[in-house]
Amino acid sequence: MKKKLFMGGIAVSLLVMTSGCGLIANGSGKEGTSNISIEKDKAKKLELELNIGVGELAIERGTGEWVEGTIDYSKNMKPDVSYKLKGDKGMGVIEQGNGKLDNIRIGEVKNKWELNLNDEIPIDLTVNSGASETNLDLKGLFLSGLDVHAGVGDVSIDLGGAWAESFDVSLEMGVGKTTIILPNEVGVKIESTKGLGTAEFGDLISKGDGVYVNEAYEDADVIINIQIDLGVGEVIFK
Repeated sequence: MKKKLFMGGIAVSLLVMTSGCGLIANGSGKEGTSNISIEKDKAKKLELELNIGVGELAIERGTGEWVEGTIDYSKNMKPDVSYKLKGDKGMGVIEQGNGKLDNIRIGEVKNKWELNLNDEIPIDLTVNSGASETNLDLKGLFLSGLDVHAGVGDVSIDLGGAWAESFDVSLEMGVGKTTIILPNEVGVKIESTKGLGTAEFGDLISKGDGVYVNEAYEDADVIINIQIDLGVGEVIFK
C-alpha cells in the first residue's frame, strides 16, 4: 500500500475505501469521537494504511485486536474504516472523512487520532499525512515495512529498541521538523536524497553519496534499510 496525499491549499484529496468486516467506527456525522477497532482474526500478516489530511496522529503498541483507538473529529470528518482478509493477509485502511474545510481555519479543526497497534503480527505500515502533527512510536511492534509520506507539520518516528527481523523503510518528508530515533542494537543503513532543507545524522558513519550507517551495521544480522527524501524542512537522526 503506497497511497500519497496531494494538498492544494487546505483541500486534501483522498481515495475512500468503504467496504469491510470485523471493524468498528462508531460516531456521529457532525462532531464527536469514533471508537476505532479492527478486530483480530486469522490473518498471519497485516497491511495497514492510515490517511489523515489535517490534525494530529499518534501511534503506539498496546492492543489485543489488530487496531484499537479513538478519533476525535469535527466538521463532518468522521473517519472511514475498511478491512478485508485476503488469504492469510489482513488489509486495513483508516482515513479521514471528507470534511469541508473551505470556510474555517486549521486551528478550528478537531481531528485527533490516537491508535494502538498489535505487536504480535508482522505489520506493513503506510502513513500518509497532509497538514498534521505525526508521532509514530513504533518501539516493540513487529514491523515488516514502513512507508511515510508527510506533507506539512512536525513528524516524530521512534524506531528504537531491538528488532528481531530486518525490514525496509521509505520516508518522503515535506515541510516541518522530522525527528527519527534509531536503534543501537541492530544495523541501520540510510540512503538519503538531499532536499531543500537540512539534515543532522548524529553519530552515524558517512559512506559517501548520501549513505550513512550506524556502528552496528557491519556485523549485524538484522538491518533496517531506510530510504529518505529529505524534503524542505529539518530532519534529525538520533
